Amino acid sequence: MECFNCGANLSNSPFCNACGVDVSKYKKIMYTANRFYNDGLMKANVRDLSGAVVSLRQCLKFNKNHIDARNLLGLIYFETGEAVAGLSEWVISKNIRAQKNIADDYINMIQQNQGRLETINTTVNKFNNALGLCLQDSPDLAVIQLKKVLSLNPKYVKAHQLLALLYIEKGEYEKASKELDRAARIDAGSLITRRYQKEVEKALNPLDEKTKKKKPAFASGASKEYKIGNETIIQPYKEHENSTISTVVHIAIGLVIGLLAAYFLILPAKVNSVRKENASEVSSYGQEIDKKNAEIEELNTKITALEQSNLDLQSNLQQYEGQNGTKNATDYLLGAAYAYIDTNQTDVNVEEYLSAIGQDYIDNHASTEFIELYSLLQEKIGDSVSQSYYDSGLAAYNQMNYDTAIDNLKKAYNYDATSDDALYYLGLAYYDSGNIAEAKNRFDELINTFPTSELVDKARQKLEEIGD
Repeated sequence: MECFNCGANLSNSPFCNACGVDVSKYKKIMYTANRFYNDGLMKANVRDLSGAVVSLRQCLKFNKNHIDARNLLGLIYFETGEAVAGLSEWVISKNIRAQKNIADDYINMIQQNQGRLETINTTVNKFNNALGLCLQDSPDLAVIQLKKVLSLNPKYVKAHQLLALLYIEKGEYEKASKELDRAARIDAGSLITRRYQKEVEKALNPLDEKTKKKKPAFASGASKEYKIGNETIIQPYKEHENSTISTVVHIAIGLVIGLLAAYFLILPAKVNSVRKENASEVSSYGQEIDKKNAEIEELNTKITALEQSNLDLQSNLQQYEGQNGTKNATDYLLGAAYAYIDTNQTDVNVEEYLSAIGQDYIDNHASTEFIELYSLLQEKIGDSVSQSYYDSGLAAYNQMNYDTAIDNLKKAYNYDATSDDALYYLGLAYYDSGNIAEAKNRFDELINTFPTSELVDKARQKLEEIGD
């Protein structure tokens, strides 16, 4: 363990041997963080992933720079289908320790496989669509979306749980049990999965089971066995027959009385009962047909609303996606983060990803974490990107390629608002390209913003030429 003040290795003493600072409380905090990490590691080994997440989050509360805890937390998120959360943890880990960090391997594993990255984005979008369909009271469509999600990412625990909940709502408890078993195999410690399993078990195993009646020992057609010496005799069981004449007469009289009673008493009542049942069934069928017609009309209304919603979503998607229709804002931000981490790419590559993100998405739709990472990357690359665009713009200006010069010099000034050189040559590029009004605006901006700059006199001379 190293001293937080000077970085020296600590001994068993409550004070640092190098700088003398009191490290007793610091040691307690670090030991507590390590205990939570070890607890999370043990839970992860037995696939209690939910419990491991809780312990690792507690560890990071005590020591936010715990690299092993962040890397393990990212692995658990990735294992349960939360790929974006896992990547976030690995990127943070990489920023804390840039060298000798296993997070590099995890990030490269996904960065080098663009198909997997697109699959991650697709599963997240489809899961969010399924949640929206649940809120719109369209469980059947939500089930279809969730099945597509699980076909792309079978380890997405939340998708298994939501699909099981929809099956429970529909009364399909066998299917719900299978989904919950799959979720439990991935995360054995999830309280949500256990709670759903308990409800399914109650539905599948009711308490009032019917008891089975035993059959009599000797039923009709049965047989009995007995032994005579060494031989076994099997004798069929027969009921005793009464062959007396009185018995036959009594049976005949009983049959006649029964037939007469059935004809005069039971048959009319049975006919009336059958007629009432038929009338009741006809009425029930009519009511059911009316109900089905109402449901069909309601479904047609929902289909119309969903088609309109689909058109609106496609319109919004075209605004947020790139021209090729395959990347969204999250793709570009992740691409910028990877380009910044990758030593083989320049800050200009990072800027190309950031510039592809629409300003409307940042202003109206981006989350707080999205904006924070976007702003951090812009801050990190600002100076070098500005200089790169300035050099490119100046070279293009010298070659009289004014459109390219204007584009690069404008970006250079946007990334470094203190560059009077970029602003001056931007005005010259506008002037030489024939855009006199914009050139005048740039020279005026230079004079007002940088009154002490050496380029102010040159800007005034250009303004005089414009005036002449």
